[in-house]
Amino acid sequence: THPIFPRQIKLKNITRLCHTKSIVTVNRKFPGPRVITREGDRLVVKVVNHVPNNISSHWHGVRQLRSRWADGPSYITQCPIQTGHSYVYNFTITGQRGTLFWHAHISWLRATVYGPLIILPRQNESYPFVKPYKEVPILFGEWFNADPEAVIN
Repeated sequence: THPIFPRQIKLKNITRLCHTKSIVTVNRKFPGPRVITREGDRLVVKVVNHVPNNISSHWHGVRQLRSRWADGPSYITQCPIQTGHSYVYNFTITGQRGTLFWHAHISWLRATVYGPLIILPRQNESYPFVKPYKEVPILFGEWFNADPEAVIN
């Protein structure tokens, strides 16, 4: 069996830049929770949508070999996950290691729905460089005091 990473899509009040507003979050976190896996592992992520927006998750930079349906772009590789519904992303990490990220792939929800995707080497293998003293994922994101949909319109 493979561990399932649960992702609950919910609204939460968040304060940034001295401004509080309700935003779409994953597991009530902003940015969303990290996903840590290993090269060669099967990644299973269950996304449950509790917000009024349709949503999908894109695994940015992941080579979707024989698993295009798990890539996440709404209306391209999948229908978006509607309110009250869920979807299970199920794919194998093949030939990749390093730090990527995942994000919403519909509308401008990617402004608040994103997080790190850390792909470790296979067990008993290493990165092709000297092991660093410490690894700290740094995510750059955009924060809008306005509604991202209003900004894009």
